[in-house]
Amino acid sequence: MSGYAPVLAGGLRPRIAKHSADYAAEYNKKVAANGGNEPTLSTEEKRQKMALVLSDPVNGITRLGVGMIGPIQIKLRYQGLIRNVLMEDPIAPGQPVEYDVFDDLGQAYIMNGVDGEVRITPFEGKRVRVEFFRIASRPAIRKEDLYAMRVNMVEQAHDETKQAILKQEDSRLLTILQAAVTDYATRPDNPTPGAQNVTVASGGLTPQALYAAVTMTDLREIEAARLLVNPVEYRDFYLFDQNQTGWAMKDRLVAGEKVTTFGEFQIQRSVVVPQGKVFLLPEPNFLGIFPVQYSLDVEEDNRVESFWRGWVFDEMVSMAILNPRGIATITKSTYVGP
Repeated sequence: MSGYAPVLAGGLRPRIAKHSADYAAEYNKKVAANGGNEPTLSTEEKRQKMALVLSDPVNGITRLGVGMIGPIQIKLRYQGLIRNVLMEDPIAPGQPVEYDVFDDLGQAYIMNGVDGEVRITPFEGKRVRVEFFRIASRPAIRKEDLYAMRVNMVEQAHDETKQAILKQEDSRLLTILQAAVTDYATRPDNPTPGAQNVTVASGGLTPQALYAAVTMTDLREIEAARLLVNPVEYRDFYLFDQNQTGWAMKDRLVAGEKVTTFGEFQIQRSVVVPQGKVFLLPEPNFLGIFPVQYSLDVEEDNRVESFWRGWVFDEMVSMAILNPRGIATITKSTYVGP
């Protein structure tokens, strides 16, 4: 998740931002250079690597064998939401961060003439400036664990820390989404003033609630295409009646398929979404920006006197909802936790 630049004078390394899609592009480039096949090592390269592994009795073949099995997994890996909800925008160092918003809603002027009518609609331009904030975490491992455990403790700690930072990103995303939907409900240019939320009186999510919520965004001339749900609300999709979904969907669920879409909606679930709440969102290019000043960076932060090996993970990011028209919510009024 980090990009690297040449080291500056004095040993400093500039932190840069890198788009997530660039990592996939680099991998695809390697595949293309290999004739469309997965990158592979030559026979001689394999021999050299195996000789290196066999020559290290501590971190070599023993740890490699245990690493293939891996430790017992405590929980599922966390999958981040924000890069699928907002448009990621890497920012070059020193570049001013402002975004243009082009708006044609609001007032219109009408001029009456003898021979006809001339309508003049002012198009309004706005510039939105964003301020960056830091998201950071400081994992640490006891020195004795590095010797006592056969698994790669460093790799495990790094992976868990990256997931924790993804959770922090998504928690801030949910906060700004709720603020945007609440504020837009009272704005004078809202075509559906006060209509931002659908309340479900029953205990579970229903197709009727989804269609009622998406009607609000339809009236604002925008389509809601994404659903952000908590795992509790996600399981409501499995309880939809066959008269609402058809037997084909029920057959797929019984066969073990997961629900990833329903109707026109792409479903994304996360534990950071508040239970009893569902967010309907448009495509990222209709919603907002996720500017990144520098990508996730890792610096060593060992506490030698305490016998801890540690690191500092940090990134400088921001979030901006530039168009709240496509946001709607569904709330369970009688929600009872599991």
